[in-house]
Amino acid sequence: MVEHPEIAICRIPPDPVQFQVMLGSLLGNGQLVGLPRQRRLRIAHRVERHGYVMWKYDRLGPFAAAAPAPRAGGLVGFETASHPIFDDLARVFANRFSRHDAIERLLRPLGLAVWLCDVGRLELDANAFSPAQRELALAS
Repeated sequence: MVEHPEIAICRIPPDPVQFQVMLGSLLGNGQLVGLPRQRRLRIAHRVERHGYVMWKYDRLGPFAAAAPAPRAGGLVGFETASHPIFDDLARVFANRFSRHDAIERLLRPLGLAVWLCDVGRLELDANAFSPAQRELALAS
């Protein structure tokens, strides 16, 4: 019997890049939507940032449920498939007094860069980084 892709994805953990994009997005403009065990990440940015939305979409790979599309209010975005990781992250981001020490332990330079890009303080251009710099961005 073949399993539906939306169910199979739940057994795949995000790789370090995917996790940092998820974490940085939640620190920035990302939003968790859905009920427990059905949570997903919603990513939306101004339409002028379509390239950045596509960068996130490409990084998240199989976790992205559908291709980015225009949204109300001059936004473009997409949602991920539901995944247990989002229930875990919901607990970390439960309220404005979230466990900053837990977030700090999880955050790597790439996640920080995504966060800063989301709030408009930085622009990511992966082509500007060498392979060694990309590896360093994921280091502990």
